[in-house]
Amino acid sequence: MDAPLSVKRLLEQVKSKLEPPFSAICVVGEVSNFRGSGKHWYFTLKEEGAALSCAVWASQQRFLSHRPADGQRVVVRGSLNLYVGGGTITLAVTHCELAGVGDLQARLRALEADLRAQGLFDRPKRPLPRFPKKLGIVAALGGAALRDVLEVTARRAPGIDLLIAPAAAQGDRCVPETLLALQEVQDPHWGCEALLLVRGGGSLEDLWAFNDPELVRAVAECRIPVITGVGHEIDTTLVDLAADRRAATPSQAAELATPDRSALAAELGRRTEALAARTAWRLRGLETTLNLLVDHGLQRTDPLREAATRLGTLGQRLALVRPSRSLDAAGARLALLRHRLAEAAAVAARQPDRPRVREAQRRLGPAALRSLQRRDHRLAVLAERLRGLDPTGPLERGFVLALDPEGKPVTRSEAQPTGTMLRLRWKDGERRATLG
Repeated sequence: MDAPLSVKRLLEQVKSKLEPPFSAICVVGEVSNFRGSGKHWYFTLKEEGAALSCAVWASQQRFLSHRPADGQRVVVRGSLNLYVGGGTITLAVTHCELAGVGDLQARLRALEADLRAQGLFDRPKRPLPRFPKKLGIVAALGGAALRDVLEVTARRAPGIDLLIAPAAAQGDRCVPETLLALQEVQDPHWGCEALLLVRGGGSLEDLWAFNDPELVRAVAECRIPVITGVGHEIDTTLVDLAADRRAATPSQAAELATPDRSALAAELGRRTEALAARTAWRLRGLETTLNLLVDHGLQRTDPLREAATRLGTLGQRLALVRPSRSLDAAGARLALLRHRLAEAAAVAARQPDRPRVREAQRRLGPAALRSLQRRDHRLAVLAERLRGLDPTGPLERGFVLALDPEGKPVTRSEAQPTGTMLRLRWKDGERRATLG
């Protein structure tokens, strides 16, 4: 009979055999007994006749696209851990999604394969400008993604101009507004050198608009380099694959697009110190050479004797060649050239380049017309967007606006007690009513 094992030794052997094969597994089940009030999250994943203890450590919570709740049927991914001290098995969860999300994953994989076959993901990636003067940003106004980009840009490179093109981050308006913003930002009129497409994190359903084939194609065909920062680090959409650079977060997208002035200052300081050190080393070498020459007695020679001898020789040769004759000939030739230059200038003044002027005049009209048409189109787009933001627009379609006694819109019925006097506004006037 073999020697008996201690409880700890047995559990350690089981742990070494159990954990490696189950280091990355997916499990589906119903969430129960969720406890998320402390630092970590704990819950039980169960089905009829079986239950499994699960934990989401604090370091992994921000990467989860979905927070589990009691009664939900979810798919989780993680690794099995055997706690030797308590003899319990726990699934350490690193990913969680609703059970129905698997269908979206299958659609996403099929859509990715189709677009990859069209070559949208395999095009050469363009380099980003190292020191851009102007950047375009496509993001939802008031969102955390835009705020992060503005904060990082202000800290790293406050001198860069930013052009913000607002677009909805999800829903039915997301794709058309993002397409319009992409088209506007890459217009050469604005002078943007790179484009940032950013959005905060969310579930797969929230980010689904960024898998739209038309939007992916617009990113791939953009005239300027595109940096995407859609979602968190674990989120990957199809626009990320089509972009020139993909950032894990909106903040990292801003870091990729901007130079860090503190890093540049540090690099400049290092190069200045290296140049000063090399200059000092060179001066020390020259000083050593000079000292060697002095030590060999070269300071006792007359340094001007050779120069004086050569100067005398040159003076004798100059007296023999009579330089005044050459100077007279050069002066006569200079006067002739000046006379010819004056005649050429007079001819050019009397006969302008008329064909080039006529050609420039012919091209000026169509160019001005095209510029006016582009600006007229841009004005029409902005006017349409302004009409969409008009608060009285719904009244034209038959809606009624209810106002409380203070003139504020009423959005919830339970917030108004019985007997409250309300102002009902139609498109052609107002009436007063009392809640019964």
